[in-house]
Amino acid sequence: MTIFDRPLELLHAHSVAEAWDQVRRHTDIAVGLIDVVMETPDAGLALVRDLREKGYREMRLVLRTGQPGYAPELAVISAYEIDDYRTKDEITQTRLITVLTGAIRSFEHLRRISHNRAGLEMIVKSANRLFQRTNFELFCQGVLTQVASLVGVEPHGLVCAKTVGADGVDTCRVVSAVGRLQYTLGSVVDSAFDPAIAALCHDPDQPNPIIRNGAIAFHFASSVEGRLFVYVEADCEVAEEDLSLLALFSTNISVGFENLSLIARLDRLAYIDPVLEIPNLNAFEAALEVQRTKLAPAARMALMSVDSYDSIVAVHGPHTAHLLLRAVYRALIENGGEGLIAARIGDDTFALLGDETSLDAGLVNRAIERPYTVDGIEIAVSATATLINLADVAADPSEAMRSASSALLHVERTHRGQVLPYNTAMRADVDRRFGLLTSLRRAVNSGEGLSVALQPKVHLGTRRVVGAEALLRWTREGEAVSPAEFIPIAESGGLTQPLTDFVVDTVGRWARARTGLLPLPVAINLSMADLNNPGFARRLLSRVALAELTPETVEFEVTEGVVMQNAMWAINQLQALKSEGFKIALDDFGSGYSSLGYFDRLPIDTLKIDRAFVAPLTVASARHSLAAIAVNMASIYNVGCVAEGVETAEQCQILEFLGCPVGQGYFLGRPVPIGEFAAKFLEA
Repeated sequence: MTIFDRPLELLHAHSVAEAWDQVRRHTDIAVGLIDVVMETPDAGLALVRDLREKGYREMRLVLRTGQPGYAPELAVISAYEIDDYRTKDEITQTRLITVLTGAIRSFEHLRRISHNRAGLEMIVKSANRLFQRTNFELFCQGVLTQVASLVGVEPHGLVCAKTVGADGVDTCRVVSAVGRLQYTLGSVVDSAFDPAIAALCHDPDQPNPIIRNGAIAFHFASSVEGRLFVYVEADCEVAEEDLSLLALFSTNISVGFENLSLIARLDRLAYIDPVLEIPNLNAFEAALEVQRTKLAPAARMALMSVDSYDSIVAVHGPHTAHLLLRAVYRALIENGGEGLIAARIGDDTFALLGDETSLDAGLVNRAIERPYTVDGIEIAVSATATLINLADVAADPSEAMRSASSALLHVERTHRGQVLPYNTAMRADVDRRFGLLTSLRRAVNSGEGLSVALQPKVHLGTRRVVGAEALLRWTREGEAVSPAEFIPIAESGGLTQPLTDFVVDTVGRWARARTGLLPLPVAINLSMADLNNPGFARRLLSRVALAELTPETVEFEVTEGVVMQNAMWAINQLQALKSEGFKIALDDFGSGYSSLGYFDRLPIDTLKIDRAFVAPLTVASARHSLAAIAVNMASIYNVGCVAEGVETAEQCQILEFLGCPVGQGYFLGRPVPIGEFAAKFLEA
């Protein structure tokens, strides 16, 4: 007879061993009718248990007992995963068919569920494997293999990309192929192509998946390769549940292709400068690793900064500045020859890679020897650069770039506008700067080696101390490091904020210890790096409040160069401090950045005349000196005046004669540790 339009096949076994033999030889047994009693009274129960433990979960198991008294208890049925049990005299033909029909229906449902679960697991696993493939070709091969595996056939298929050319004509080309269709790789799907595949390829309006003529096909829109067509041979019947799985899998494929688009875009962003569309730092470091081995001892790199870039941006705008950089880049590539690699690694900085014949000072000089005409504007360019033999720097690209950047900073600081080789002296300076930066970071965290000294400000008429300037000191391994050396390093290394905090806290403790005494205003210097931070004033005011400092006990000094170069930022920050009652002194006045227009808008309380104006003072030249002009200027703007660098009694007399009320310098008092200041200058 038949059940669900399929004939029954009965397999007989007369022992547990024969039963296992049948199970192993037939993988699709739907129902097992098992005697409870076989070789032993519970051999049937043991067989049921062993079948379940061996993974035969879909097979329906019906126990047959000799008589009602031998029927297993309900607890046994539950524990042994028995689906049903019947006594022999209950099993009439009708009852037997009923039992088998119900069991087979359950078996089919379970098989369908298992199949779907296995298919879903395959989709999840294959998606994970596919999404790990960031290479388009490998991804396509993976898709073809997984589709074939899902329907249980050998992988024979192809992937076509349909793109629109510059002439507006559509082209469909095979970009990946496996199995018997591998020979089609690179072919155009045209009239000479397999007509069955071509018909499916040029019919993108059908919903996925398309099952036709012994094949499975999909169409996808992708920004990687335009539209994509996937074709897999499948000369077999595709079950309804497999269609659902294929539809689900097609969604994963679509997501995968879009992910490849994203990865391609991210790769471009990772290795291409988005403004100039030339290689960036990541690309240069990758090339550096390859070329070091390829060029061997002749390998050389250079870092080159366009000196006037910021001014060009300010005067002509960023668009013109970017066009200029593109022109400089083209000049470098054209003059350097085929082997030269160039990349933009900073706003105004190029990195170059080549050998000693293609990369030298002449290459840089030729690129800037003539003005460039950009947007109808003629722009002269100067540059600073350093040449580095790769054998002289670390093998790691990041470390090599660190050394090169430090060398360029050194050249910009000492020989701006020149091209210098990275020699022993420069390497020693770079290594020292790096060592100082590392040590300074440790000192900032621990406070070890850091201290504050105070230098008095003295009224020239009464010789009474009317204020002091806080000077940060640092001792490293017994060596007193000059502020002129470590302050620029702190600024470039982002350490000025914690150093300023250290000075504020130290001055705060000193001021609190003088409670009940007449307050003495102590000036704290502010860094250019801090003034460039929009939130600096707010944070500084919070720190000053925590240190319990007031406008009577602290004031702030800024250098003229800082203020004039970053006028708008500086004005905003200084106005915030001024509005809270704190006095602002303009240090190093007259050192080269004067701008009366800005000065009139600055919230300045005191001018500090630069020592360069004080040093040449004589009685004969006093009235016509630059110092006299500065004193008069302070008087006109109704602000205080302090002369720096007072070294002699004669200078004191001249400054007092000119009307400068306060002086500061070695003649009036050298800096001393903050703890010794009161005893030396205030209690004498």
